[in-house]
Amino acid sequence: MAKFTEKQLISKLQELRQIKPSNDWVVFTKEQVLGKEKTGPEFSFISFIREIQKGERFVFQHKPAFAFALAMVILIGVFGFAQNSMPGDSLFPLKRIAEKGQAVFVSEKDQAKHSFELVNKRLDDLTKIAEENEVKNLAPAINEYQESVSKAAESLATMESVKEIVEEIKKLEKNEEKVKSLGIEIGESEEMHSALAKIVESEIEDLERKTLSEEKQEVLAEVKQDYEAGNYFQALVKILLLINNNNN
Repeated sequence: MAKFTEKQLISKLQELRQIKPSNDWVVFTKEQVLGKEKTGPEFSFISFIREIQKGERFVFQHKPAFAFALAMVILIGVFGFAQNSMPGDSLFPLKRIAEKGQAVFVSEKDQAKHSFELVNKRLDDLTKIAEENEVKNLAPAINEYQESVSKAAESLATMESVKEIVEEIKKLEKNEEKVKSLGIEIGESEEMHSALAKIVESEIEDLERKTLSEEKQEVLAEVKQDYEAGNYFQALVKILLLINNNNN
């Protein structure tokens, strides 16, 4: 074995100090000691909140996530504003979308009641438009009301009992009177009148088959008069009183 003098040994050690490890060896060693680093950008809600405080750097680092979150915030805000919109407003279609979305979760049994609730909402819209003298919104609001009345008339076919809609019909009658008192002509719905006429007629026939007290027979006579006069709303309210009293 070759022998090194002290001077030669020092020289060799200095040469070894100049040798640097390759990049691959550095990465490999780091992975073995610290564990493999995750690749690709990571994003979580908490990191979103923390990083967003750092300003522009966050936007550039997380553009897709930031854009999605911003879009969701804007969308929720728009839908929120839409709830206060009136027929004829640019955001009203979003309000109708939200209403249709809610209708999906209504059972078939409650569809008629829900439909009449929407009719009353449209009458509330008309009242507000008239009181605030928003003339440009008047025609669209009347159209929305008439469309909601047609759908409510269709939903009566799914109704199991007149009890389901009497309270909403009471509101509807009051709201219609209020709208008309403001000078708004909302027209008459033949579909609604026809549907209600069939219901009243069916209820009258059912009550006639029952044994009623003299007092209840007088109320039934009033129901028949309302029916003949086409006052189906009033007839239904009186029918409900008869049904409730007959069950007691």
